[in-house]
Amino acid sequence: MSDATPPADDALAGLPHGPGFRFVDAVVELDPGVTGVARWSPRGDEFFFVGHFPGRPLVPGVLLGEALAQWAGVVGRTADEDDNAGGVLAQIDLRLKRPVVPPADVELHAAVVRRAGPLGQFDVKAVADGATVAHGSLTL
Repeated sequence: MSDATPPADDALAGLPHGPGFRFVDAVVELDPGVTGVARWSPRGDEFFFVGHFPGRPLVPGVLLGEALAQWAGVVGRTADEDDNAGGVLAQIDLRLKRPVVPPADVELHAAVVRRAGPLGQFDVKAVADGATVAHGSLTL
């Protein structure tokens, strides 16, 4: 972890997502502009589990992708960027390996691969119960 790592609350404050649609709960490690690991802990009582699936909730794969994109947005920010600068998901290529059943602790991994102007490409991975549940790349 870099000496320049901001406190967790400061790092997550840059996320524009509000309650109910923020899928990053805690920063585990962060080297801004390079790499990081965070945690999302879906409990199973969130509103989207009512229909996905009744009596047998599964974390929707699209929300794993969103969680990884949110975390990549935090990882991709560097100290010299405007606090209001934010990325919008431009591309995602995600392979879902196994379902995530709540309650769960999902580790979100993101690493900057390259930057081209305002675009950042990231390698991403989600891990639950010690196993990779999703991996791929995305561009913000």
